[in-house]
Amino acid sequence: MNYFSIHTQTGDHLGFLVMAGDEEWQDQPQSGSFVVKLQREQPSSDRAAEAVLEPLQSVEAPLSWRIVKDRVELFDGEYNIGSIRNEYLTVGGQVLVLNDLTGTM
Repeated sequence: MNYFSIHTQTGDHLGFLVMAGDEEWQDQPQSGSFVVKLQREQPSSDRAAEAVLEPLQSVEAPLSWRIVKDRVELFDGEYNIGSIRNEYLTVGGQVLVLNDLTGTM
């Protein structure tokens, strides 16, 4: 499993992203599932960033991810909803920053 904190580009903390691989026994799984949990200490100054993440907390279809070339594509059932490349999460036109927490958990 991989754990990330999600931040706006101005540094506001929005919540967490947790990703699990389908083949956790492999060193580099190629696909899996993920969850988003918003957890804000203070209201963000970037309401649009929060708005694109809120629906991901309560979707009925499973959220999944798959490696495609040099990025990770994110899916809500059949639909591509965003991507991760380097430390940036792009969802609904918003570019957010991910902090890798995997080694600290």
